[in-house]
Amino acid sequence: MNKKQQQIFDDYLAGRGDKSSKRKFFQLFREEAGIPDLKKRMAQDWDTTSFVNPHKDLSPILQKIHFLIRSDSENASGGKKMTRTLKLLGRIAAVLVLPLLVINALLFFFAEKPESEPTLVEIISPMGARVRTELPDGTITWLNSGSELSYYIPFKKRNVNVKGNAFFDVKSDSLHPFTVRGNNAEVKVLGTRFNVEMWPGEDIVEVVLEEGVVEFKPDRCEQSFQMTPGEQLVFDNEKRKLTRKQVEPEIYSSWIDGKLLLRGENMVRTARELSRWFNVDVVVEDSTIYDYTFRGTFKDEKLEDVLRLLKLTSPIDYVIEDNKQDSAGNFSRKKVIIQHQ
Repeated sequence: MNKKQQQIFDDYLAGRGDKSSKRKFFQLFREEAGIPDLKKRMAQDWDTTSFVNPHKDLSPILQKIHFLIRSDSENASGGKKMTRTLKLLGRIAAVLVLPLLVINALLFFFAEKPESEPTLVEIISPMGARVRTELPDGTITWLNSGSELSYYIPFKKRNVNVKGNAFFDVKSDSLHPFTVRGNNAEVKVLGTRFNVEMWPGEDIVEVVLEEGVVEFKPDRCEQSFQMTPGEQLVFDNEKRKLTRKQVEPEIYSSWIDGKLLLRGENMVRTARELSRWFNVDVVVEDSTIYDYTFRGTFKDEKLEDVLRLLKLTSPIDYVIEDNKQDSAGNFSRKKVIIQHQ
């Protein structure tokens, strides 16, 4: 950390400066190259205030701060980098790294947990957003709208749990396989790029391999299935049936670039996809349109635009109900009702 960065850090924590100073402070956490210096600075602050464990690894705290600020920044729309959420996360981060404000919380954090006890890290991608983050081993992961990822620090075993849709660019380590668990199935890899869909409550688990080799193993199944690049594997937990075929893997990970892809799913699955992507409730009222299928790629289109295009290609109609406020002052999600035309 150079003198200019140290001044930005000190000014913000001391309450000096304006909005520009805050933006510069947040930028320190968003830049990957600055992580070692920030760890060193946090360790110095800890050493000056801690009498419990002056050599405690502060990586878990810094990683959580870094993820919160970076993920919200990357998902901000247009030029609105300083959203209300980002400001809130920034204040949280400031509290975590400011010794005078955080000392009691840190003492509790370190005093109550033995050195060997792992720390759970949970990453949640809000509905209507996509989140990119780097895991402790250097693996890059993206989470689609409404998806969750969790793992424990230390990250020596390289095990993660997924709820939803995630893409992994796994850091190669032949001595430590990388394992993804979710929805009664497991994917084990060494170094590769692949997309998984493991939605809780759904029967289907899907894996699409872009590079490398992965091994898929459903729970309650003695056999595992090895995949090769360009292959899609779909397993039905209820029917205990596995199918595989050759695909263009980049299509299945296009959501990383903000593309909504409808791949010929029926109306029920399309409704679920729209619900997650746009953070709305989608209800299909007429069972006669359940089997209608839709194909299309949408980039930056609004919900109304997508629905209008679907209506042009099939005999459906829709009604959009705006958010409603209940007696407690809470607002419901926007609702879309799809009917037969």
